[in-house]
Amino acid sequence: MFPFVASIFLLCLCLANAINFTTVYEWDQFHFIRPAGAETDTSNGQIKDEYKPGDVYPRYMAVFGERLFLSLDSSSGNLVWLPTSGTSTAPPKLAPFPTGQFHKKDNCNSIQMAYGMETDTDGRLWVLDDGSEICPSKLWIFNLLKNDATELIHHFPDTVVSHAYSNRYLRGIVLEKTADDSLAYITDSFPEHIVVYSRKLDKSWSVKTPGRKWECLALSADREARQLYLGRFNSDELYSVSVSELKNEGGSAAVKLIGEWTGIPYRMLIDGANVLYAAFTTQSYASKWNISQPFREQRLHEVGELDGYWPFTFALDANGNLWVTKRNETRHQLLKAAVGARSNLFTVPTTLAETSGQQEITESSTSSLREESTPPPSLTTGEAQNLLGVFFINLSPQSKLIGKTQPRPQSSISLPFLVLLQTCHCAADPEIGKNANLYQVHFEGKSCGQQTVFQ
Repeated sequence: MFPFVASIFLLCLCLANAINFTTVYEWDQFHFIRPAGAETDTSNGQIKDEYKPGDVYPRYMAVFGERLFLSLDSSSGNLVWLPTSGTSTAPPKLAPFPTGQFHKKDNCNSIQMAYGMETDTDGRLWVLDDGSEICPSKLWIFNLLKNDATELIHHFPDTVVSHAYSNRYLRGIVLEKTADDSLAYITDSFPEHIVVYSRKLDKSWSVKTPGRKWECLALSADREARQLYLGRFNSDELYSVSVSELKNEGGSAAVKLIGEWTGIPYRMLIDGANVLYAAFTTQSYASKWNISQPFREQRLHEVGELDGYWPFTFALDANGNLWVTKRNETRHQLLKAAVGARSNLFTVPTTLAETSGQQEITESSTSSLREESTPPPSLTTGEAQNLLGVFFINLSPQSKLIGKTQPRPQSSISLPFLVLLQTCHCAADPEIGKNANLYQVHFEGKSCGQQTVFQ
């Protein structure tokens, strides 16, 4: 038994470290869905029919359900969405989000320049709007489950984010869901501070970081000692700070140097398994690092040469897929890879999930994505039951699955082996789903999520 176990362990270890991307779409030229009346409405000057790839820089991305959202660094309408899959082999047109009426140049009730964006587990899309020379910056929150309704617009006070266009540079945003609030942490690259926003209070404040400015940020999955990781502006240095220090309105935070990347990062994110992904200006590769280990940069994806200042951007969906845009001067590509871990927003404690309705929303919004995922190797029911005996070692007496509860089988296999079997999709049971990643399991009374069961 144990030689077999060791062989499977090593095989799964290799598969867990490899990330194989598949191409979803390719564009030689972007085409846009024109809003009604755009031909005659001169106020809607931001939306044009098409752009050459060299004119457009995808900067930030978010995914929810069957839609993918992009902010485009261009002088034209820059918040768009597209379907994650389609029946046609041709790449889809990009549609203005939420509608073309939200893209009116120098109209301060419209979106002026969208940058960082995130989706939360309650079906909201949070969008940073850096504004324009005329319009101050703001934070938009849209409810994707209610026809993209505008749920909230927060106007940053001048004391938090400067209303002078030349004195602000809003870029990245990450979200934290607490027991009674949703918080956003935001980089504003010109001042030496981090911006914090509370949805419960509809209030923002800044925390000073003297001597350092920030370009990008990512939030760890460790809820007990959560860290915010920060990419220093125009630097290869990576820092961290405890989020507890960011609750001190108007105070200062002590940041800690973690290490130095091989490039200057402009985009970072951390998944529920504590893997940090980073993309770098002008570099033809993206990297990763497991923040639970000493700092060691590993290549995530690398290509020959890319003629782009921001060649990649990425986002995680609710089904454990990493979505990546890749850009050079002549072509754009949308790539996807199964990494087996979702956003750390989905590592919510059971009590919080029950009070927020997170489980219901997650299941309904990701059902179609589950069907699109690459299925694991087929197993007979007997084989699945044997492997399920491996999966549920050390779990509580009742292991909760999506839609049902079943008794825990017994096994003597060690926990690290379980982790890799889980990551490699080594178990499947036709009665409870095709993929081991669909389980929602409680380990020692703590909900460990639906994707990577063991952190």
